This record gives sequence, structure tokens and C-alpha cells, in this order.
Amino acid sequence: MLRTAGTSKRIAYASVFAVVYSITRLFPVSAYVGISSTFTLGETFSPLAGMLFGPYVGALSVTLGTFLDFLLGRPVIFDGLDFVPGAVAAATAGLSFTGRIKESLALPLLFIALFTVDPLSRSLISVGSTEVPFLWMHLLSVVGMGVVWALVARKGKDQFRWLFIASTVFLSTMSAHVAGSVLYENVLGRINAVIPPSRFPSLWATIFYVYPVERAFFTIAGTLIAIPVLRALSRRTANLKEPREGRPI
Repeated sequence: MLRTAGTSKRIAYASVFAVVYSITRLFPVSAYVGISSTFTLGETFSPLAGMLFGPYVGALSVTLGTFLDFLLGRPVIFDGLDFVPGAVAAATAGLSFTGRIKESLALPLLFIALFTVDPLSRSLISVGSTEVPFLWMHLLSVVGMGVVWALVARKGKDQFRWLFIASTVFLSTMSAHVAGSVLYENVLGRINAVIPPSRFPSLWATIFYVYPVERAFFTIAGTLIAIPVLRALSRRTANLKEPREGRPI
């Protein structure tokens, strides 16, 4: 995280990041199920915003980038609430990176609870003779982050740095997905009636088999992007702190 920069500088950097984020959202990666729209490359960058700028400025950066994206021509899907999944991902990553473990787990658990109690949702999907939780991968991300945090608490973050980053991206990406799922059924189902309630059971059954591959891609890609960026930032910060010959600090 950009701890060495003041608040005004972080906001300035976050504004630049918002422009980059808005451009990445123009590149489609996978299609939505049930509507004519796509998930974009921006999904891989929203956790990085939280890691770089913290939960609040990071979420603000992603929100600004989403609205800039509308100006660049991307259609609105969720009545202007399209920023919510990305902002949730950024906030989750930011909370994790600032050591607020309880909050970083509580945020995705809140959306998991909202999705689970909604009558339009499907909590369980039949796979052969077994009932599998629709949100199994989301729950796995929460448990995985909890385990990694336990390791970090025992042996320090440095020893598990890259595992910590990967777990944070995984948790953030799954948080974005469940937040988007809540919007999907409420905005497109209840508010705008784009999708009739009778279609949701079959849509969730289809999504159940699609989202693990999609989210695995976003997790891997997001981790591969975050690691070199954070490594370069760490080196730059270290260089700024090192005394230079002939220059007092």
C-alpha cells in the first residue's frame, strides 16, 4: 500500500488508476448469463486498487473508473450501481492489506448472507445425488483467507507474502461476484423485471458451472498483476528510504 504518500497524493494516484481501470473495463473476458453484457478485464484490477490505496480511496477509485467507463461507451447494467462489485472487491482487499481481518471477512459474509436469504437465489445446487452450496467457492475464499491470516499472525507477513496476496485477490474476486449476484437478482429481477422470477432457478444452475472457471481466471490474473506491481512499489519505497552518497536524510 502507498503508506509513504499523503492523503492528497494517494487521491491523485487513485484518480490516475481510475482512468486505467476504466480502460480495462472496455475489454470483455466472459459473458453474463441471461443478459447481453460481459465481465471485463477490470475485474483483475479492482483488488489492486484496494491494495494500493486502502479500502476507502481504493473503492472510490474503482467507483470513479466505472463512471468514466460509462462516458467511454460501456452500457449501464445495474441502474448506475455497476460500481458496487468492483468497489466491494477494492474495499475487501484494502481492509485485508491494512490488517483489518474481521472487517475484510465480514464484508463478503454480509453479501453471502444477503444472497442466501433472497427467495430469488438458489442456496443449493444438485450435482448428481449431492446438494452443493451455490456459494461453495465464496465460502472457500473466506476460509482460505482465515487460514492465511492465522499463518501470518504466527510467522509474519513476509514469509507468506505471495500467498497472502493471492488469498486477498481470491477473497476480493469472490466478494465482487456475490455482490454482483445480489444486484443481478434485485436490479434485473425485482426492479426492472428484465429477468422473470421463474427463470432464476435455471440461470443460477447454469452460473454454478460457469463461475468457478471465470473466477479462477480472475484470481490467477489478478495475482499475476498484483505481485509485480507491489514488488516494484516495495523496491521503490525501499530505495527512497536508503541513504544516498553525499545526500543526508
